[in-house]
Amino acid sequence: MNNKRYSGVAVVLHWLVALGILYNLIAMLVVDDDARGRPFIELHKSIGISVLGLVLLRILWRAGHKPPVLLPSAPWERVLATGVHHLLYLLMVLVPLSGWLMNSASLNKATGLPYGIDLFHVVPWFNLPFFGAMDAAGKAHWHHIFGIMHGGILKLALWVALALHIAGALKHQFMDRQKLLQRMWFGR
Repeated sequence: MNNKRYSGVAVVLHWLVALGILYNLIAMLVVDDDARGRPFIELHKSIGISVLGLVLLRILWRAGHKPPVLLPSAPWERVLATGVHHLLYLLMVLVPLSGWLMNSASLNKATGLPYGIDLFHVVPWFNLPFFGAMDAAGKAHWHHIFGIMHGGILKLALWVALALHIAGALKHQFMDRQKLLQRMWFGR
């Protein structure tokens, strides 16, 4: 591994996850509630489950492949960068997982079953089994709780963590002139 750049696999995983997260966050902001139909929600779910899988791959990859050394910076910047990265990894797991739990606790009034997930209308995906024996009121309660987490608390935390991550990258790139973006970009 080059001391200055991330591996090609790390770069691809980083940008696939980034695109998935940004699409889901921005789409949920710009498409109003009345326009969100099942196809839109199904795409949101497909991207969310894909992001979760890619993040887990990224964690496994990182466990076996040492990243490049941190760029020179003040001690407080290193602590902040490390903290933001750890928070981002945690949120990249918790946000899609809370959405998956929310979906698993949902109740389709027409069928009496939770809404299914078909990844990109191709791969049938399973709901988590925790809510199977619950009555409708119990499922509604957990659907509501995970909805608050997914669409509220965790989403807001993810926006803040992303803003800090992007601001830090831009600061290093343009103010400190450290060519940080080239470390996590394609090519040489």
